[in-house]
Amino acid sequence: MFREKLISIRKIIKNSFTYENSSKSRIVYGPVLSRRLGYVIGINNIKSKFCSYNCVYCPEGQSKQCSVCIDHCISPYEIYMAVRTKLEELEKSGKSVKYLVINGRGEPTLDSGLSKTIQLLREFGLKIAVFTNSSLIWDNNVQQNLMCADYVSLKLDTVIEDTWYKINRPPRRLDFNAILNGIKEFSEKYQGHLSTATTFIKDMNDNQFEINALADFLKEVKCESSCFMTPRYPASDKNAESPDEEKLQQLQSLLKERIINPLLLCCPENEVFDVTGDFEDEFLGLLSIHPIQVSAVRNYIRSDEDLEKLKNLIEENFIKEIIQDDKKYYAIEDKKRTVSMRMQI
Repeated sequence: MFREKLISIRKIIKNSFTYENSSKSRIVYGPVLSRRLGYVIGINNIKSKFCSYNCVYCPEGQSKQCSVCIDHCISPYEIYMAVRTKLEELEKSGKSVKYLVINGRGEPTLDSGLSKTIQLLREFGLKIAVFTNSSLIWDNNVQQNLMCADYVSLKLDTVIEDTWYKINRPPRRLDFNAILNGIKEFSEKYQGHLSTATTFIKDMNDNQFEINALADFLKEVKCESSCFMTPRYPASDKNAESPDEEKLQQLQSLLKERIINPLLLCCPENEVFDVTGDFEDEFLGLLSIHPIQVSAVRNYIRSDEDLEKLKNLIEENFIKEIIQDDKKYYAIEDKKRTVSMRMQI
């Protein structure tokens, strides 16, 4: 019965969204190399940077609306069609991925249709992951939506409320204790792979007091791994610095001592992404999510035509070069960002 319904829905989608619209929609990006899951296709289910947090290390900067309302989302059927188009391109190129990862420009659990999206994507036979900032995990409906995923990553930068306000900068109407209790509650119910994710920020959560408090909390959470990282992309807030190498070494020793299965995920020397369709379209799609290392882009230019497109984007001031930690990145010019977002949706 469900199969017949899905076939019917697919016919409706085909009539509603052309191949070109789905290809250009900026809904999907990749394949990219995830430090946790290998090569994946990323999915953006939020129309713009609508988020319940304004994290200091976010490369997108200030949220367009720091909302805890469940709206501003892309239709599950449009997501389905965009992913189908991307996977067809991937098959033609002879490449493969194991995961579809819902992790875009905003908080994915703001989407009340998340479970429907996951149900539609099941047709492709790939595992599905959701990376969430955990801000709405106290909500039973959000928990039920996440139950549909094979892998869930819960952001947990701190268990100290004052630090939470400094790093994640939530709206005042969010209750920190409710979030922590929601994480524990969800971990008791969830049957897939559950992981936590902590980003260390210099002079904020990179000290022994924070680690000890986090370790005590994680003892009450049933998760398979706890991931620790530093900001991977240039942040909009200049205060969001990574701890220095000496501090990271100290943290690593402390994590191994206090936490079960800690994974310290440092940035790779070279960022890896691939192009299966139109270079400019895919490049701008990924760039709308976060900046990209210049070396990674140049490694995946396949023709003189692609190089010319890149030069035109630079000459027209659509993209710019920025530098962080002696690494060069491409980023969308702020004055062009609204155009990029309009193209995305």
